[in-house]
Amino acid sequence: MYTRKRVAFRHLWSFTWRPILFFILYSTAIVSLYVTTNWPLLTVPFVPIATIGTAVAFYVGFKNNSAYDRLWEGRRVWGSLTNASRSWAIMVIDYTTNLKADNPLSINELREHHRQLIYRHLAFLNSLRLQLRSRQVWQEHHGAELQIIDRIRAFHQEKMDEELGLFVAKDEMNSLLKKANIATQLIRNQSAHLRELWAMGLLSDIYHNELERLLVELYTQQGAAERLKSFPFPRQYAFFSYIFVWLFILLLPFGLITEMAKVGGWHVWLTIPFYTLIAWVFNTMEVVGDTSENPFENGINDVPMSAICRNIEIDLREMLGETNLPPKIKAVDNILM
Repeated sequence: MYTRKRVAFRHLWSFTWRPILFFILYSTAIVSLYVTTNWPLLTVPFVPIATIGTAVAFYVGFKNNSAYDRLWEGRRVWGSLTNASRSWAIMVIDYTTNLKADNPLSINELREHHRQLIYRHLAFLNSLRLQLRSRQVWQEHHGAELQIIDRIRAFHQEKMDEELGLFVAKDEMNSLLKKANIATQLIRNQSAHLRELWAMGLLSDIYHNELERLLVELYTQQGAAERLKSFPFPRQYAFFSYIFVWLFILLLPFGLITEMAKVGGWHVWLTIPFYTLIAWVFNTMEVVGDTSENPFENGINDVPMSAICRNIEIDLREMLGETNLPPKIKAVDNILM
C-alpha cells in the first residue's frame, strides 16, 4: 500500500518513461512524415476518433471501478480478520477457566493454553498472508513495479517454516509443513484444542459453541481471500480494455494532425506534446486499473497484510500480558507491505 498523499516522482517516472518515450517517437514520426510528404492519408477526421475515445473512457472507468471493488474487498476481508482476532483473544482468555473443571489446572497451565490458542491464531494469520502472497501462474507484473516490491520484500525475507516456528511447537510445525493448505489445518488444530478443553471442563457448552462459531467465521474470511487470489479479474474485461486503449492511442495522432493543420504553419508540430499528454492519461488510467485488480499480487497497491498481521500480533500478545513486543512495521520507500 502506498502511504504518501502524492506519488513520488521517482516511482511515477519508473512506470511512465517507456510509454512517454514511445508516444513522443511515434507522434514525431507521423508528424514528420506528414510535413515532408503532405500525404492526405495521414489525416483522419477527428470526430470518429473522439467518439472512440469517449467509449474507451467509459469502458476503462467501468474496469477501474470493478478493480477498486476487488481491492477494497480484500481490505475488508483483512479488517474482518482483525476484528475476529481480537474477539478470539478475549473469548479464549475469559472463557477458558477452572470454574467447571473436574481437575482444575494451575494458573500457569491455564495461561499456557491461552498462549497456545492465541499463538496458533497468529500462525494462522501469517500462514494465510504468505499463501496469499504466492505468485500465481496467470499473474503478470509491470517490470518497474516488480523491481520496487522485490527490493522492499528483501527487508522481510519471509519463509513459511520461519513464520510458523515463531508461534507453534516444532512437532506441530513439521506436521503442518506437509499439508497443502497450512492455514486451513491450523484452524482444524484450533478446533481440536477447543474440544480437548471442553472435555476437561475448562470450557462450557455455550462458550465452546461460541468459539467454534468464531473459527467458522475465520474460515469464511479465509475463503473470501482465497477467492480473490485464485479467481483473477475477468480477462474479457481486462484484455479488451487494454486493446481499446491502445487502439485509441495509435489512432489519435492522425486526428490531431487534422485539427492542428487547420490552424496552419508550425502548429502542426503541437500534435506531438498534445498527443503525448492525452495518450499518457489514457495509458495511466489503464495501468492504474491493471495494478489494482488483484489485491494480493505483491504490488504497490497490495493490501498491507504484513503490517496488519503485526498490529494484530501486538494487540493479542498485550492481552496475554506480554511486554516484549515486536515493533510495528513501517513503510519502506513510502510503501507498506
